[in-house]
Amino acid sequence: MEDPMALEAPALLHRLARAHGVQPEYVGQDGSAQTVPDEALVKVLAALGVSVRPDGVAALAEAVEEAETAPWRDVLPPTVAARSGHRLSVPCHVAAGEPVVARVHTEDGRTLEVSVSEPVSEVRLVDGVERERVHVQIPADLAPGWHRLEVTSGSGSTASAVLVCAPSRLSTARPFLERRGWGAAAQGYSVTSADSWGIGDAADMASLAEIVARHGADFLLLHPLHAVEPGPHPADSPYSPVSRRFLSALVVHVPSIPEFADLPAAEQAELRSAGARVQAELERTGRIDRAAVAAVLWPALRRVHEVPRSPEREAAYARFRAEAGPGLDDFALWSVLRLDGDGTGPDLADPAWAPGGVEAERVRVERATDVDLHRWVQWIAAEQLAGVQERARSAGMRMGVMVDLAVGATRETADAWMLGDVLVPTMSVGAPPELFNQLGQDWSQHPWHPRRLAETGYAAFRDMLRTVLRGAGGIRMDHVLGLFRLWWIPEGAGATQGAYVEYDHEAMLAVLTLEAERAGVVVVGEDLGTFEPWVQRRLAEAGVLGTSILWFEQEDGEPTPPERYRRLAMAAVNTHDLPPTAGYLEGVQVDLRERLGLYTVDVAQERRRSAEEVRAFLAAAARRGLLAEADVDVPEAGPEVRERQIVALHRLLAQAPSALHSVALVDAVGERRIQNQPGTLQDQYPNWTVPLGDGAGRMVSVEDLADSASAARLFDAVDAELRASVPVGIGVSLHTSPLAQPGRGDAGGMNVYVRQAAVALARRGVRMILLTRAEEPVGADGARVRMVDAGGQAPPVTVVDLAAGPSAPVPKEELAGLGAEFTRAALDWLASDAVPGGPVLGGADAPPVAFVHGHYWLSGSTAAALARAAHAPYLQTMHTTAAAKMLEDPELREPDARVEAERGIVERADLLVVNSAAEVADLRELLDVPRARTRVLPPGADLETFTPDGAAQWPGAPEDDGALRVLFAGRVQRHKGPHLLVSALGVLRERAGGAGVDPGVRLHVNGAASGDNGLDLAGLAAREGVADLVTFSGPVPAPALAAQFRAADVVAMPSASETYGLVALEAQACGTPVLAHRVGGLVYAVLDGVSGRHVTAGTPEAWAEALAEILADRDAWAALGTGAVRHAAGHSWEAYADGLLEAVAAVPRRSPGLDA
Repeated sequence: MEDPMALEAPALLHRLARAHGVQPEYVGQDGSAQTVPDEALVKVLAALGVSVRPDGVAALAEAVEEAETAPWRDVLPPTVAARSGHRLSVPCHVAAGEPVVARVHTEDGRTLEVSVSEPVSEVRLVDGVERERVHVQIPADLAPGWHRLEVTSGSGSTASAVLVCAPSRLSTARPFLERRGWGAAAQGYSVTSADSWGIGDAADMASLAEIVARHGADFLLLHPLHAVEPGPHPADSPYSPVSRRFLSALVVHVPSIPEFADLPAAEQAELRSAGARVQAELERTGRIDRAAVAAVLWPALRRVHEVPRSPEREAAYARFRAEAGPGLDDFALWSVLRLDGDGTGPDLADPAWAPGGVEAERVRVERATDVDLHRWVQWIAAEQLAGVQERARSAGMRMGVMVDLAVGATRETADAWMLGDVLVPTMSVGAPPELFNQLGQDWSQHPWHPRRLAETGYAAFRDMLRTVLRGAGGIRMDHVLGLFRLWWIPEGAGATQGAYVEYDHEAMLAVLTLEAERAGVVVVGEDLGTFEPWVQRRLAEAGVLGTSILWFEQEDGEPTPPERYRRLAMAAVNTHDLPPTAGYLEGVQVDLRERLGLYTVDVAQERRRSAEEVRAFLAAAARRGLLAEADVDVPEAGPEVRERQIVALHRLLAQAPSALHSVALVDAVGERRIQNQPGTLQDQYPNWTVPLGDGAGRMVSVEDLADSASAARLFDAVDAELRASVPVGIGVSLHTSPLAQPGRGDAGGMNVYVRQAAVALARRGVRMILLTRAEEPVGADGARVRMVDAGGQAPPVTVVDLAAGPSAPVPKEELAGLGAEFTRAALDWLASDAVPGGPVLGGADAPPVAFVHGHYWLSGSTAAALARAAHAPYLQTMHTTAAAKMLEDPELREPDARVEAERGIVERADLLVVNSAAEVADLRELLDVPRARTRVLPPGADLETFTPDGAAQWPGAPEDDGALRVLFAGRVQRHKGPHLLVSALGVLRERAGGAGVDPGVRLHVNGAASGDNGLDLAGLAAREGVADLVTFSGPVPAPALAAQFRAADVVAMPSASETYGLVALEAQACGTPVLAHRVGGLVYAVLDGVSGRHVTAGTPEAWAEALAEILADRDAWAALGTGAVRHAAGHSWEAYADGLLEAVAAVPRRSPGLDA
């Protein structure tokens, strides 16, 4: 490690900043390198408790040394984040030479012993004592939950850490990956009804949900509903709450509170009349006045609070208080203190007024009724929002309400008082300069303190999430990049004078995904702005959807084709920080920013850029037949043209594969005005106070929206486009049916691969069609259609047997001659009305074909022809090649026709989907395929069928004689190598003493003869003198095969070559280690020494030696079963499908007429 004293002050300051998670440099949104000023670094470090001068070399060097030594003083980090299904190594620091025992205490009361690795040259002198680093191994099978990690050293000292284990991947978005959904995005406060009190409330939101649900919407995205000031002057911005954990009183619809009906009729009328006057003033002025709303709302709430509750209601209120915990009491107390301080208190610096302080507790007791009022309001708000969700789901929405989570709470308000040093009082959160906000942004919100968050087990973050997620179906996280880093702005500095501070994103993601999974909530992250590319990938791995905005999706200045949008995302035309689409098409944002002085570039140039951008997107819609050419260039478009343009852009977006599509309510009514102009104050622009209006600015109420023809047209158009644009995937397997029983004839791992891949793709919303040659008579139309259920809401997989050649099995060697006939049959059938759901080739109504995927060389010419006809990417998986087979077996000679055909296939294919890096190397070395045209996608295993749990059934001799049970499952042909196992038994028997001596091994062969290779295993067993040790059976369905795997001690794969080896994965998934020939993809399918062992030579002697080693230490072999399960668990068909669709999105679309 470099000596800190040898560095200059600037370098030391940067090193110190990095040690504390402060980034001294960052990459701007435009790709430029940016350096943070030293002054900003010093202030941010001071906020983290590190006080230094930027020019004091000695002090800086000392601070660096302390920062790099500090972790060694801690036995464990305060919080550890793990992912179920993934092993984790946790650093642990103890005195050198001390033994360590580690345990995990799970949330359900169990205690698990976990292993500790030996130190490997990781030693440091700390405060004169030599300490070493060991690693605690958290097992992959730890269940998701809140656990505690505890370590005890040899001296008897004990240390512990919070251990939060997240699900491997958030599963809540799965229904929308199977079938895409759409919803309306609304600033709920802006949509009022005749019964509103000057602002949109829970009753209005419920009505709004029911209106859009009638058109097929699955969700209603609302503005943040966080708590606002309890006094007479609540902030206008819903993104500037006083607390994110609690709810806004402004959402409450007072007449819907059950106790309101118990008030005297005259009093009810008086309260309603007061609310109606505020509503009338809103309609007169066209501005939402939250102060006026608060002036009538709080007296009404106070009066209803005084009404006695029924025993049932009182019990419900008591349950709410118990579930919310002491945080609810503290928030209610803060609300009272805030009002007592004329909207400025309590004093955050005075301990007497802090939570638990003497003065604060005095008020809690003396003002118990007032405190209870604010506690009760939270119950009412939560109850009414739960009612919104109930009505939304009852109306047919699959998700219901999606709530919005703000970045933080306003400085020096409730969260700052309640959370103390978990927030940083001298810093504000914001954003550096970027395209749409060239002066940067300061959101006036305290950031989390990363170290204190960890030291408190992320309790504040967890508790806030639990409240926000309660009763919701989805959550949109504003600036989700804040889980990774936040832009800290020192108090008094400008937004450009900040620095990025990093957070433990693995811990933040673990808390988020664990709580969201338990709540059943879909998570959407707003991942726009300045970020590093890997961040989006990590969010997607966690199952968090990103955000794609139409105007931002551009490549080299041109609109990105919808097919290239992210699937794991919510797509929208605009956001609340941009004008409605009608306004954007006119360029109102340019006019507004110019008027407010927000530009640092030439305004005329920006106006031209905006107009060119708009034209490009409208032209893209026109090219797809979504908009008439005459409607593209209309400078002064009238309402009808503007509506057609808006509908066309939303339809264009709906052709993207994104799981969710958001339609802004403002677009449905033609609104032009922006709701919020970032970087401005209320005296510059009326942010967050504009009620929903039409193109002329006239207010649109809930009742108006229910009868709006334009809103209905947009909603119905989006719903219809989503249903019509379900992408089609075509798989071609000419020589063997995906439905054939593996192990029989030519059916094997490839059949499983094609079928399971198609099912997984269907579960990702792709309408899969698999084409194969019929081997028995079919109908008069030359096809037999079978549907395979993909489960859930996924479209079924269509398997089509096409007549080509004899209606009977044909030797594989003769099938190439039927390729042209099979191709014609495929083209004709796909263009016919016989296709379930309608033709997929030809015609204006044909759905988009996402890809055509050929399997094995015999399918290549057909797949290429279909891709050309569908203008779709052509993918090819070889599964094996003649060149690779001949390399592995020099005595083998494949037909020249196959060799030449495979060369043509790899030249024509847009992408070669391969199973392993070994296959990439083979294709490059043997067929000159560039690495860039390959994509490694390891196949998955059916982890629902092949599991360690379930029946075990050995297919050989029924008695358990204690012998080592070896299972071979596959086609009985020389290439698969079962003869090597039979002969290996002969070698073992000879070593044991010859005929009649039991070598302690039994072999069962599960499979049927394949091809004309003359492989007679029974005869071979007799000649080797091991007929009593070998049994045989035919292929069996997957559940029975899983039972055989569980009963076996060893599953053997002696193949001459394998591109991967599905049998190996399936066996390991059942907990059985695999003995595999060290060739091709088996090197990756079986991890040597972890999930099985490799045999380096394809000879009987080598296999006999490998089996003898297992016999010598059967316990060590059986112990590999844990690693086998873990390794197989990392191979899911869902991951394969995600990878394939990601790869397809990167392949350029074929233009009509392009030759394959």
